[in-house]
Amino acid sequence: MKNGSSPKEISTTDSIVGEHFYGKDGELNADDEITEVERDKFSPLIDKLREGNCNFDKSKVEIAELIAHLSVRTKLVRKGFEEMSEKMLEGFKEVLTDEDTVSNVLLKPDESQIESVFDEVLMDSNSPELNKALELFQILGVEKENVKDLVINLTLSNLNDEESKENTKDFVVEVFSEIFDKSIVSLPRSIKDGHIKSLSENVIPKLRVEKYKHFDWNVFEMESPIILGDVACIFRVIGENTFKASCEIENTNQIYLPISSNQILVGTNNSEDPELDVRVLNQAIARISFEQFICCEESQEKASLMEIIGTDAYLASDEEIENELNEIRNNVEKLYESSNNE
Repeated sequence: MKNGSSPKEISTTDSIVGEHFYGKDGELNADDEITEVERDKFSPLIDKLREGNCNFDKSKVEIAELIAHLSVRTKLVRKGFEEMSEKMLEGFKEVLTDEDTVSNVLLKPDESQIESVFDEVLMDSNSPELNKALELFQILGVEKENVKDLVINLTLSNLNDEESKENTKDFVVEVFSEIFDKSIVSLPRSIKDGHIKSLSENVIPKLRVEKYKHFDWNVFEMESPIILGDVACIFRVIGENTFKASCEIENTNQIYLPISSNQILVGTNNSEDPELDVRVLNQAIARISFEQFICCEESQEKASLMEIIGTDAYLASDEEIENELNEIRNNVEKLYESSNNE
């Protein structure tokens, strides 16, 4: 396991997930569906692959289903999405609670938008209170159009008042902060429920199966033990020479799944040769594993891999997330500049 702890023996079951990862009795639960499909469908398939009794041409759909299933059931899918979402929410909060953003963009009065809002309100003939008020104004000689102009002018005057604007700004900052703080706190539970619900309804993602069944599959014997990470499958992206824990379906070039201590199932989407250097693969698996891997042997080489566990275990890198947030910041700045030029 990572964080500098000594190697310890665990089961292959614990390598992929933890207790109650798919829910427990009395709550949203996908454990029965997963247990059934893995016991009845995938265990016999893996036995055939290990024993060399698998006809790859006839088993392409079954293998594609295995890969599709494993690629969405691991801890990284949930925890990686959780970490990515938390970073994005923290970034949104920072942007939307910035006082300059609130004052100069969110609270910048736009007469055309305010007018549009009041047009919709005044067209609502189903409001008895509004109709009575308009009738009263008409008795006093004030037509509907004059009422709208009066209300818009009062609204703009209030929004442009410095004291009102300052109070409104503080209120908006507080509201946004509270919304994002609550969202971040509830995020792990929401993502867990969403993941379990998705798995219970679709334990074998069909879109992935449709893509992976066109791959060429083969099992390769390795000259030395290969580790099994807690991500199960690792992926190579089209046009890239690195491995990832997850990959967009249409960009997947190669897929690797260790099925025993010295066997690995490999799927390729073109004529490019697969990577079969066990040291390269072990380093890739360790880097992409969320928090642990298992191996059939204890050696200095395998122990050294613990130092790199999780270094590439993400769905989106910090740099990719920051680039997205910078684009949002730039758009906000453009809105600010545009409002100042009006």
